[in-house]
Amino acid sequence: MRVSSLLLLAALWGAPPPVLAAAGATPVPTATAAPSDPCGGSGRLLATLNRPTVGFSACAAAPKTVLLEVGYQNQETGSDALASRTSQYPQTFVRAGLSRGVELDVIGPNFAGGGAYDSGLGLKYELPPSGKFTVAIDGLYTSPNGSPLLTAGNATLTGNLDIAYALDETTGIGTTLALASTGGYAADGTHARYGVFMPSFVVTKQLPNFYQLYGEYVYASRVAPDAGGRAFVDYGVQKLLGPRFEIDAELGNSLTGNPAMRFHYVGFGFGIALP
Repeated sequence: MRVSSLLLLAALWGAPPPVLAAAGATPVPTATAAPSDPCGGSGRLLATLNRPTVGFSACAAAPKTVLLEVGYQNQETGSDALASRTSQYPQTFVRAGLSRGVELDVIGPNFAGGGAYDSGLGLKYELPPSGKFTVAIDGLYTSPNGSPLLTAGNATLTGNLDIAYALDETTGIGTTLALASTGGYAADGTHARYGVFMPSFVVTKQLPNFYQLYGEYVYASRVAPDAGGRAFVDYGVQKLLGPRFEIDAELGNSLTGNPAMRFHYVGFGFGIALP
């Protein structure tokens, strides 16, 4: 998908029907990578892309490489006659490799319901590989430049800790621990800044011919100034069509007993490595 996890909060709660604006993958090192570089090898793109999961990849874009991540999601919120549907696109996230382990990010544009979410910039630093572990940190910033109904209403700052661990040659686990200072509108229309903790946990399984399956759990501690937490699961499949082009499809479901808060979505997209 994807845009950064900070936009997920605006997507889960707001005046228009909530839409997920997830951030990307937390992949494990690819099985075809060289032992000295868990983010390398012929399947590097699977390990490096942020999409289609919510958590971020622990792998930075390769030096002198630009990654373009684009997607589409359609979400249904509520149930029966009260259900609402919203589409979100193109979930743009552009990542430019500046040097080994360092990338510059451009967040957005991203549209839903005739309006735009806030756009901004980010920076990732991938620590030197350490055995089966890959660790990175992200800093993300968006200004209140979106449409009136979709903007956070103030600048949003997010910090991520991304960790991936290879269980074996084809199976891995990962997590992104995101902490954000953002803003939003309460049910009475008043605006306030608030903090959010959003952890995500993912399991990936690589299959022959460069397919990859994933399943992910995500929890946001708050989705609005006057609203509590929300949890959901995200799962799907990725396929490499050559070393520089990836396609993917995803499904997501909320974890709640409240029919009014339930949502599910479908999505698809692609990632391209340039040049």
